[in-house]
Amino acid sequence: MQRSHLFATLLSLSALVACDKAAEPVKAAEPVKAAEPVKAAEPVKAAEPVKAAEPAAAVSQNDRSKDPVFALKTEGHNYVGLVVDRCPEGFRIASSLHEAEPKIEGDKLLLKLHYGGCPLWTGFAVVPGQGSPLPFYVCEDIEHDRCELAGSKTWEFAIGEALKKSGATAVTYATPPAR
Repeated sequence: MQRSHLFATLLSLSALVACDKAAEPVKAAEPVKAAEPVKAAEPVKAAEPVKAAEPAAAVSQNDRSKDPVFALKTEGHNYVGLVVDRCPEGFRIASSLHEAEPKIEGDKLLLKLHYGGCPLWTGFAVVPGQGSPLPFYVCEDIEHDRCELAGSKTWEFAIGEALKKSGATAVTYATPPAR
């Protein structure tokens, strides 16, 4: 029974709106404008074939291959990484060492790192701390290697000065605390 009351109320409201509209004065109709002639459609151009992306363009937005600071160097069978006091812009801190433990050979730190299959520039940097064993962490630019995870390679870092300064003969991987 409630539905019938609701329906009756809606019906009377719609009648009031219709009466209100009927009371408005009727406006004169505007003259009809002549239709413009139809233009012929332009022929559709064939789509150009998609060009394959060049390897250099697909590799990185931070292409450092022409920057002498990041020039790729080797010593023997190893790549040579940077030793810096903070991560270069665009690098990220590696959360851990993925493979073997770090090794010290003379004044060099040797690390086997992912993204070492076919690098285009030096994509790893070590930031040494202070103390004994010498704490350090690795900064990485994963865009430096067009092979991505296709391999790993041993990288060496000249940390002799940091070892002497701290009187350390061993190293330990320690990421810096979050800021």
